Amino acid sequence: MKVPKFLKRKRNIWIIAAVIILIIICFFVFGKKNNAGSIQTGFATKQNLQETVLTTGQVVSGTDLDLSFQSAGVVRQVLAKEGDTVQVGQTLATLDESGALATLTSAQGSLAQAQANYEKLINGATKIDIQTAQDSVNSAKVNLANSYNSVLNILNNSYTAIYNAYTVVSTIQNNYFLVTDQQGIQVQESKNSMNSDLASAKSIISQVSSTDSMDVAIASLSGYLNDTFNSLQLVRDQCDQGIYYYKVSASDKASLDSQKSTVNSVMSSVNSLQSSIASYKAALQTAEDNLSLKQANPRQEDIDLAKAQILSAQGQVDSARAVLNNLIITAPSSGTITQVDIKVGEQAVPSKEVMVLQDIGNLHAEADVSEANVASLQIGQPIDYTFDALGPDQHFAGKVLTINPASIVISGVVDYLVKGSFENVPGIKPGMTANMTILVAKKDNALAVPSTAVINNNNNQYVRVIDNDKNKTYHQVQVQTGLQADGGMVEITSGLKDGQEIIVYMK
Repeated sequence: MKVPKFLKRKRNIWIIAAVIILIIICFFVFGKKNNAGSIQTGFATKQNLQETVLTTGQVVSGTDLDLSFQSAGVVRQVLAKEGDTVQVGQTLATLDESGALATLTSAQGSLAQAQANYEKLINGATKIDIQTAQDSVNSAKVNLANSYNSVLNILNNSYTAIYNAYTVVSTIQNNYFLVTDQQGIQVQESKNSMNSDLASAKSIISQVSSTDSMDVAIASLSGYLNDTFNSLQLVRDQCDQGIYYYKVSASDKASLDSQKSTVNSVMSSVNSLQSSIASYKAALQTAEDNLSLKQANPRQEDIDLAKAQILSAQGQVDSARAVLNNLIITAPSSGTITQVDIKVGEQAVPSKEVMVLQDIGNLHAEADVSEANVASLQIGQPIDYTFDALGPDQHFAGKVLTINPASIVISGVVDYLVKGSFENVPGIKPGMTANMTILVAKKDNALAVPSTAVINNNNNQYVRVIDNDKNKTYHQVQVQTGLQADGGMVEITSGLKDGQEIIVYMK
């Protein structure tokens, strides 16, 4: 059957339309994409790079002294005002001296008494003096004997304290601790040590028969009690280790703490007794020596002692004079008075600042630098300063003087104090704000790219280099970076050439 011509024409039109649609689809599916609209490019160029640390600090005086009175009193004179230039040793303020003068008078009286005693020694002792010295000897012997009367009681208390502590530790060990773990071994060793101390204490107490043996027993028991206390502490510590923290009952832990308190209390009693006996022995010896001196003709040693007492009294006089001098503030160095916080008639408080002395001709800057930046700082690095008081257009040079190794925490940030020098900065004063730009590193004519161009991938760094300037096709190149410079620039030490077009941003 023959197909009409108009049908053939219609069929051809549909075929042509289908082919055109297919071509369009293929173009969008398989056609080459153009990246030009989705990226921003730049160039690897040689530049002068520098890395700086910016911080803000204050102008500080090299001499910055807070002056204060060393004694309390009413202010009688204020001889300097703010802005005055003073010289070292100059009197700046004084307090009421009446009390200090009274103390000085008393010290002078003691000196006179010491001198009178010297004269009395040279002239010899009276019968009344000898009897008084004998009474002192008798009193010292009674005191010493009374101290020894309590020795056995305290020694027995010491033994009881060690015994009770040993019993508590033994019970706790048996109830809770194994001998196979570290904690159990520690407890066993502590128990053995206490048992040894207990046996030694019992032995030495049984040998007490004279004052000399009492002295030995007291000294020994002090050591045994100290060992027992340490053993109790060790056992108590093991009760909070590992499974024993929950295993040992709170009451048993409290029992250990109670034993520690008891042992410590007994140990204090032993030490106090030991100290008392030593003190009474010294007092007796002194009294006996004094009696011998009274009964004997003056010896050269006695004369020397009396002279030493005179010297001591003279020292008290000198001390009183020093206190009197503490009522006066004098300038410890030359400088300028920058603050006065005291008035005539006020009550001065010891060590409270009343004046500030600064050397405004010797200034430096101090600033806090965060731990993120301080590692790159070194002494001697150049500093560019601007000061709020002088305007942002005036720049001044300086260098890093010191970097404090001790940190300070400000608002949760760890900082380090950095000091910088000035070089001829007229018009600055202590307390002014100093804006510091510290030059950490500098490289001239270095190849650099924006930091946004560098991609980090698997500990390697890459830059995307443009292959076709029109379509912005590219390939990745591995690079090595150097200086992380200001302005968001990064030094490229290898992998790129000067003038290469690169991608700095891609959607």
